[in-house]
Amino acid sequence: MLRLGKLTDYAMLVMSQMAKTPHTVLSATTLADALHLGVPTVSKVLKMLADSTLVSSVRGAEGGYHLARPGNEITVAEVITAMEGGLAMTECCESVSRCALDPACNMRGNWQKINKRVHAYLSGFTIADMLEPISAQPIKKELSDDQ
Repeated sequence: MLRLGKLTDYAMLVMSQMAKTPHTVLSATTLADALHLGVPTVSKVLKMLADSTLVSSVRGAEGGYHLARPGNEITVAEVITAMEGGLAMTECCESVSRCALDPACNMRGNWQKINKRVHAYLSGFTIADMLEPISAQPIKKELSDDQ
């Protein structure tokens, strides 16, 4: 099973919460309270997002964080990359493969093709999109159209 890390899941929650009030500076405590997460966890997520320039920090008594760009300009793929260090389905999808089997394996090209499609698909969703509820039916149709 492919699964993103818990911090990536939390990052999507944090980014979505911030996108609801795009021009408001929110503290880690405010975000943690709204999302029912621990302040240390939210602080760690915010630091990683700030290091990747997806959020900007404001210092001072009224300081906190806000999205660095509008929510409709920040993709899900960017958030995953910020939190996971990139999107690579397998080791051979990385730009420099460290796999010992690489010289004799013919799977790299196929995995890279799959990885590219997954990345393109995730790049098609923005933080703003994640705020909109969708039903299961359009998802099934959309996935079947891609095959």
